Amino acid sequence: ERQLWQVTTQSNNQEKIFYAQSIVLGCGPLSNASYPTDIHGIDKFQGQMCHTAKWDKTIDFNNKRVAVVGTGPSAIQTIPEVQQMNVSQLFVFQRTPAWVIPRFDRLVTDWEKNLFKRYPIIQKFMRVIMYWIMESLALSFAYRWPLKFLINKLVKYNLERQVKDIELQKKLTPTWEFGCKRMLITNDWFSTLQKSNVKLITNRIREITSHSIITYDGDEYPVDIIIWSTGFLTQEFPLSVYGINGCLLTKKWSETIQAYRGITVPSFPNFFILLGPNTALGHNSVVIMIEAQINYIAEAFLYMNQNNIRSIEIKQDIHEKFNENLQLRLKRTVWQKGGCHSWYQDAKGNNTSLWPDFTWVYILLLKNFDYENYIFRQ
Repeated sequence: ERQLWQVTTQSNNQEKIFYAQSIVLGCGPLSNASYPTDIHGIDKFQGQMCHTAKWDKTIDFNNKRVAVVGTGPSAIQTIPEVQQMNVSQLFVFQRTPAWVIPRFDRLVTDWEKNLFKRYPIIQKFMRVIMYWIMESLALSFAYRWPLKFLINKLVKYNLERQVKDIELQKKLTPTWEFGCKRMLITNDWFSTLQKSNVKLITNRIREITSHSIITYDGDEYPVDIIIWSTGFLTQEFPLSVYGINGCLLTKKWSETIQAYRGITVPSFPNFFILLGPNTALGHNSVVIMIEAQINYIAEAFLYMNQNNIRSIEIKQDIHEKFNENLQLRLKRTVWQKGGCHSWYQDAKGNNTSLWPDFTWVYILLLKNFDYENYIFRQ
């Protein structure tokens, strides 16, 4: 009746209630840690455990036997660092390998910093070059240009150049096309796996005992610490959000997760999402997407203020048409045709995560607030 959102927070067993005309949700898709549900005995483990997304700083790795479960983006950042913490043994449990590309990072010299400060145009030019290098990957991933064959050869060469052992090469070679799953950007992943105290294990984990991990082939690995690097629940929304007539967002998304331009949802007026459905990226920086969304939301607020509008809500037919076209375009991309199943997809195989085009296309799409596609209430 008041056309307001009610937000309930809880901290130290105390609840607080806030009221607001609009909500901008910025929790992101990679915020709800995922743990394995198909491994027996996790609760029996008597050593220390933590998830990479909920790091336990009290863990002492010195001279310990450590297991890291998972070999995705979080793992490639974690494992090289843990290996250097004087661990006696590091077991890396890999379910599926991923394609790796070099990380072209280096320290920016003081001379370069002074140059950029004196001539900002040079820094902008460098950023433009970096942007277009990454943006060009959309030609391979989204548009499936023959460029993909060259990229596949380069990533395979990168693996063969750094890993000479043929058996290890086989374990680290994916069976799907580059880009189908999230590419890993690192310079110390392959070298770490070849250290004397590191062992890559590709057999699936069957169960966990009080002080060990047992795989399906019967091998048992004694461990003191388990680090779960098993990603996030990208298809499960972590908050209860109720729209018009008590409509629950998770129920509305029970069939498939969708939003108009990744930002607004029917029956949820004045509710805006940053980095919502199908606005994450597989080729460039999502900061670009977030900035475009912030601009769009600000334009919406400005329009509402100028026209004395109390609330806006995306029209159902506009929402449906946008997402139908989006899924048709996604079916032609590497994320759907590259031969893999990833966290980009829901249980039905629909890609609910990625934007299937260039980022500049999305920027242009959100440049102006399209008020004609919304229902207004005074």
